[in-house]
Amino acid sequence: MNRSGYIYILFILAFVVIIMGFSYKGASDISIKKTFTPTGIVGSEKPVKYFGVVSRYSPREIYQGYQPIMDYLTETTSFRFELKLNDSYLGTAKQLSAGDISIASLGTYIYLSYRDEYNLKVILKPLNENGVGTNRLVFIAQLDSQIQSIHDIKNARLVLPSKESLTGQWMPTYIMQETGLKLSDFQEIHFASHHTTVAELVFQNKYDVGIIKEPVSRLAIKKGLRIFHIAPPIPTSPIVVSNKTDSTFVDEVVGALLKINLKDDSMAMRITSWDNELSNGFHQANNNDYLSAKALIDSMDFKK
Repeated sequence: MNRSGYIYILFILAFVVIIMGFSYKGASDISIKKTFTPTGIVGSEKPVKYFGVVSRYSPREIYQGYQPIMDYLTETTSFRFELKLNDSYLGTAKQLSAGDISIASLGTYIYLSYRDEYNLKVILKPLNENGVGTNRLVFIAQLDSQIQSIHDIKNARLVLPSKESLTGQWMPTYIMQETGLKLSDFQEIHFASHHTTVAELVFQNKYDVGIIKEPVSRLAIKKGLRIFHIAPPIPTSPIVVSNKTDSTFVDEVVGALLKINLKDDSMAMRITSWDNELSNGFHQANNNDYLSAKALIDSMDFKK
């Protein structure tokens, strides 16, 4: 083969490599935009309302768990719902206060701490699998860990969810009250961005003990971790609006979510694709439902 033939072959190979590179980039890109739009065209003629979500989990997990809820609300109300993700619990509360979003699934700690300052109002509380509006916090460790109870965690490396969450705020105080340990008795205390990240860090043996919400514990157990302690229940993360949110909108959303009937087989099947914390129905809620959480916050020795 002559020189020109070799050059031609090299040119073709280079072209193929470039095409494969672009294809791989597209296939491996798992980034998620901060605003998520409905998967179909249903409700495209309706006015858009933004539903704020805090990144308690990874963006992909949030999309998978929350987008089906947006589709349901778009179908059953006069509005088209789009997700708006914020990296910060406080950032979502500020978006509500400014009217940039109409409704949000907000962390209990931020809701109670900034309720008055940002004119926030709880309208619904999600239910757990027993039909109650509470979640438990569980302590996890690796299967072969020597830690068998909460009294064995001295000198452990501890990982918790965000400091802006009730879990992250309350757990250090709870541990000190239950065990008599001080924060200085731990090798390290780290706050991760997501509950699922907490489980992953314990699985990777980067930390000895993690604390997560009970709905996430199913994932932890699947990964080969075990639960060695369960803390008392706390209220589920509330669905919140602000004084900028239109009352007609609130009535429609409340009506749509309260009419979910898990005895209806088709509805029960549909809701299984929803985020674990929102897949067991809802009760209407008000500030009184969160008095117990407020008492926890007021009693805490540890605050950011």
